[in-house]
Amino acid sequence: MLSGVDETTTVPGDARAVRHARRFTRRVCGQAGIGGDLCDSAVLLTSEVVTNAVIHGRSEARLRVIVDAGHVRVEVGDDNSRHPVVQPADDDALDGRGLHLLAVLASAWGVRDDAIGKTVWFEIRA
Repeated sequence: MLSGVDETTTVPGDARAVRHARRFTRRVCGQAGIGGDLCDSAVLLTSEVVTNAVIHGRSEARLRVIVDAGHVRVEVGDDNSRHPVVQPADDDALDGRGLHLLAVLASAWGVRDDAIGKTVWFEIRA
């Protein structure tokens, strides 16, 4: 496994966002020699966080993927300063599972306030 890859992109605030984010995250993981379950989990969680950013942030999203020393860190920023709220688990709901997936698959996750908006981040360790 290589390390030291740090890439950033802007994700459109529309239906293309999630597809763009998945491809970007998979490409960065590949550049760093990350594959398998670690890459798949990073791509899945990126998809969830970017979806939230586009729906609730109502703006383009800033996506940063960092791979270093056996872990992947993904940061997704948007222009809305409101923090995400974990909803009660509901097996019949059509949405509201993204933060639950973060809690299960990520080694750590959180929210950072920015000058404009916020950044939701997560880390997955190998």
